[in-house]
Parts: sequence; C-alpha cells; structure tokens
Amino acid sequence: MKVNVNNEYDKLQKVIVASANYYDPTKVAMNNETIKHYKEKENVPKKEIMLEEQKKFWETLKENNIDILIADQVEGAKGQMFTRDLAFAIGDKFFISNMRKENRKAAINGWNHIINTIAKENIIKVPDDIYLEGGDVLVDNKTIYVGVSERTTMDGVNFLKSVLEESYTIIPLKLKEKFLHLDVVFTIINPNLAIVYKEGLEEDSYKLLDKFDKITLTEKEQFELGTNVFVINPKTIIINSNHKRIKEEIEKRNIKTIPLEMEETAKLGGAFRCTTCPIERIE
Repeated sequence: MKVNVNNEYDKLQKVIVASANYYDPTKVAMNNETIKHYKEKENVPKKEIMLEEQKKFWETLKENNIDILIADQVEGAKGQMFTRDLAFAIGDKFFISNMRKENRKAAINGWNHIINTIAKENIIKVPDDIYLEGGDVLVDNKTIYVGVSERTTMDGVNFLKSVLEESYTIIPLKLKEKFLHLDVVFTIINPNLAIVYKEGLEEDSYKLLDKFDKITLTEKEQFELGTNVFVINPKTIIINSNHKRIKEEIEKRNIKTIPLEMEETAKLGGAFRCTTCPIERIE
C-alpha cells in the first residue's frame, strides 16, 4: 500500500481509524486533565453516544470518497480509537510510535493487517527507549513541527532528525505542563493558516509560528479541543458543531466547514484529528 503524507491539508485518500467499542466507562484511566475534569464531575463519556458520533464521522469521510482502514480491536488496550498517537506518516515513511503509557502500546497489534500491506523499507519503528507519539507531529511539507510534551521527548525529536536527515527542517515546540500533545494546542489548516491556543506553548515556541495567520482560541475552546479539527482537503474542514465562533473564523477565510457532533468523544481528551491517522494525501 502506498504511503504519502506531505502535509496536514492535501486531499485525503486513506486514513486509519479504530472503533470506540473497546471503551469501558467503568474503567476510565485518569490519563489527562480533560478526563480528570469529567470523572470528578461523574460525567464520563457514554459509550453509545461516542459510537454514534464515530459512525456519523466515518460516514462523512466515506461521502467525501475517503478510504477508511479499520484497525482490529485488541483486548485490554486503552485508547484504541485515538489512532493518531500510535503511528504517523511523513512523505513515504510510516513511523510506528513508542507510546509513553504501557496500557496503550498493545493497540498497534490491531493494525497488523494494515501494516503488512506497507513496503517494509518504508516502515520505521521508534526505538523502545525513545518516546515519540503521532499527536505531537504536524507535517507542513518540508517543515515538521514536533511537540515536546508529557508524551514526546527531545530524544524523540532527535530520532526524527536522524531518520529524515537534511531533507526536512524539524522544529521542536515546547508545550506547557498539563497539555498532552501538540495537536490539542496547535493545528495547521493550510500553508498560511493555523488554529492555536497561545497559552499552551512556551513563549519562545509560540514565536516560531510567526508565518501563520492564526485563529487563536480561548481557554474554554481549547479545553473542548477546538484545535482538534480535521482537514480533508485544502478547502474543507470537519469541525465540532459546538464551536460556532471557530467555524465562523474558518469560513471568513473561504474554507468550507462540516460541523459534526464530537462533544462526548472529546471528554476523553481527543477529537477528530486524534481519532484519525492519515496514510495517503494527494495534491
């Protein structure tokens, strides 16, 4: 199978997803600030609502002629629906992440039927002693932004540099404490536009994003994962239907939005981008 991802916004052809059916609301791990918030309020996500949100999202992808590759369920693995973290593509290379949380590592075993169709020379496994997760990797043609976070270390950034060598410019962005991955505070919409939560990044890192016209988010919008939209082609973005202000800001820039419900899923700390792993985009 062909791997080809040169940025976050070219027309999406193939994407890896996984069902939320593994989810057990009685066994929610306190893995991030979002989950902690809802668990403390005894308002953990309801599985049946999450599955309905996912069904409508997948139907929308199919309606836009996107090929969905569904990972198998893996008994006991947490966070399986958040496929973005488990692997990522840059150019024709397919990277298998090394996850920080042990209870998430086994989820990649459900991808074997997909991974086995990729040329072996294009598959790169992050070493076991280095932490690098896909939610911290944003591709912008020959520039790669990598979040240095709770889940991805500078060793991960340096590993990526060693693999990509001088073909790419790697820009590390330091997240402030409590923010799980880069894509919950920063998402690239096109070569000139990004959605950013300024307070989620260290000041020096935020300054590295000067080239972008920025849609900046409020604290509430970030907490509801307003950055975690999903670009399916240069002129179309899937967005959470409750983010009306962000929707208006995007549409002001002549980009179409497809609003879908994702509130329940977002309570687990991930939304549209987190639940997708693009494997092929074309210009």
